[in-house]
Amino acid sequence: MSRRPGAGYYTATAAKPSGGMPLIDKNDMCPVCKMMRYLNPDMEFLINPECYHSMCTGCVNRLFNDGPNQCPYAGCHKTLRRKGFKSAFFGDLAVEREVDLRRRVNSVFNQVEDDFETLRDYNNYLQMVEDLTFDLVNGTETKRREAEAQLLQWEMDHKPDIERNRKAGREAEEQTRRRLQAEQELARQRRIAAIQEQEEEKLALVRNREAVLDSMATGGQRVQLKKRGGVKADITTAAAASAGSSLPGSLDVGKLSIRGLKEKKKPAAPEGPYDPFGGYDFVPSRYKVHSGLGHPLLEHFEHDRAHVTGGYSLEEFTARAMFEAFAGLGVFIEDEKEVGIGLSAGEVTGMAAGIAATGHVGGGGMDPR
Repeated sequence: MSRRPGAGYYTATAAKPSGGMPLIDKNDMCPVCKMMRYLNPDMEFLINPECYHSMCTGCVNRLFNDGPNQCPYAGCHKTLRRKGFKSAFFGDLAVEREVDLRRRVNSVFNQVEDDFETLRDYNNYLQMVEDLTFDLVNGTETKRREAEAQLLQWEMDHKPDIERNRKAGREAEEQTRRRLQAEQELARQRRIAAIQEQEEEKLALVRNREAVLDSMATGGQRVQLKKRGGVKADITTAAAASAGSSLPGSLDVGKLSIRGLKEKKKPAAPEGPYDPFGGYDFVPSRYKVHSGLGHPLLEHFEHDRAHVTGGYSLEEFTARAMFEAFAGLGVFIEDEKEVGIGLSAGEVTGMAAGIAATGHVGGGGMDPR
């Protein structure tokens, strides 16, 4: 009486991708010995790049340990060897086969751009390699034979160039590996040096603290400390209180003093309140603005809420108008043409305008007052 396999019992040929290759799943059954992973949890599937048919490790050891043998799959007449079996990296064997073919093609067609005269020739070479790879992966049986023959012919005709490029690639990989290893070693040495420096700083801090505490406890005992660069400095302790101010029976605690230090002078205290303008007087001397000045054009704005509420002041307008009127006094065009070295005409104009407005420089200016 035959038993139909249930939903949990399916073979490797139950599900196939678009390329027609069987999928490897952890619940697959070995198509050769019909062993399932449920009964043997340690079962591992292996494939051979000759035909990419999967079978368990037990079947591979049993059939191919004694020498080459034919693939046990029905209709497959490939001769397989034990050393050719490997574990599949991808779950889809079609992808595994394409990756292996591309790796094989790249090992033969390994020319670089420097080997060609122009960029167009190099691009045509890359297109030819891709067409050959496509025929090997997805072509018909005739296309595959032609692509395989072309691959072998190219390998025979350009064998010296292929070996030279392989050697150059290995040297480049070795240089990259050494560079990465050197960078990692340098980073490790920097980390070790930083840790050692931190430990030395901590030890120096502890030693200095202990030396200070010992000097305070022993009174006038001399302490030897090392400065930066290995130079020793004598640090002595002195009594804090003088003989006249000391009390009978009191304990005098010494203070550290360092020889050779310059005496720091205290800055003179400023006299009077702080003046942000440095004593410069901005009060105009050529005119004086009196309060209550009015003008028919300004009376409307004096009672307008849009101006008064926003903080607009008519006195500011009057003061600015008077400043601009008197700013030009004392500015002479002929003097501006004879500008000395280090001053521009604009700087001279600004200085003359300030002098004319404030009247700090004596002269025959007008005084409207």
